[in-house]
Amino acid sequence: MMEFTGERFHPTLHGDIRLEHYHRYHWCLPYIAGKRVLDIASGEGYGSAWMSETAAQVTGVDISPQAVAHAQAQYKDHERLGFLQGDAASIPLPDHCVDVVVSFETIEHHLRHEEMLSEIKRVLVDGGLLILSSPNKEIYSDHLAGGDHNPFHVKELYFSQLDELLAAHFENIEYYNQRFTAGSIMQPLTPDQPLHSLDIYTETQDGIVHRYPQQIPAMYFIAMASMGPLPILPKANALFSEIDSPFYDMQKNMVDQGQRIQHLDEELTMLRENKTNLMAVNEGVQQKMDQLQQQLRDAQNHLQAIFDSRSWKLVQAMRKVLGRK
Repeated sequence: MMEFTGERFHPTLHGDIRLEHYHRYHWCLPYIAGKRVLDIASGEGYGSAWMSETAAQVTGVDISPQAVAHAQAQYKDHERLGFLQGDAASIPLPDHCVDVVVSFETIEHHLRHEEMLSEIKRVLVDGGLLILSSPNKEIYSDHLAGGDHNPFHVKELYFSQLDELLAAHFENIEYYNQRFTAGSIMQPLTPDQPLHSLDIYTETQDGIVHRYPQQIPAMYFIAMASMGPLPILPKANALFSEIDSPFYDMQKNMVDQGQRIQHLDEELTMLRENKTNLMAVNEGVQQKMDQLQQQLRDAQNHLQAIFDSRSWKLVQAMRKVLGRK
């Protein structure tokens, strides 16, 4: 199994990052059906594998030989899928050989943005489609994270920078914003009443209104770009999970951490009490040792005084006369 280091998402993870990654790949499935697809920075390979179920052919390219080796072994049974080691700014494919390039969470990991976009245009057919995601620096780092930078992000982009970059290479661009956010869903309880559509309410500064959300700042920008016409795109798209509950997991983790902190605090209090008791015991032991050492010195001095006395010397002389030691 490929080790998770934080640089590349691994599908064994749970929580908001999992739903964000899964949502992107499944969102683009209708636009890659029957197409030749390049997945730049394919990482573990799960997204390339999903796309290969509907695409004509998917090639995953990643700069890490370890990631490529893992993906080749993990998804070897997918017939329309292959993986290559390569750089996003120097793609190991011939000119005009793919219909769609998918690039999720790639561009912020390096500085060669112009080279990457030029390479993407080179491998795309005329009128080919680019589907790209990029973290919104204003929210991802500047605002929410308080400047706590992701160590694997080399250069994040503001929207104006991303738009300028894409507009220099593509004529037609459509943007979406992606954000994992809090919500509540109500649906029929009985299985014979499936959820066909959603009636949307949105909480705003003025209260709850009956409309789609409009002012949720983007954590990620999703761009569709092409020199030709763009496909017909939906107004909004959501992913729900029946098996992953990040908010509840986060809440449970907070409770678990709170209990752990309480337990550690209790242990620390006990250690401090033990330290105080040991220090008192140690002080008593030290005093006793000092007393014993003084008694030993007194005994040694007394013995030495006997050895130095005239009476002891006289006794020693008489013992020699009598032949005694």
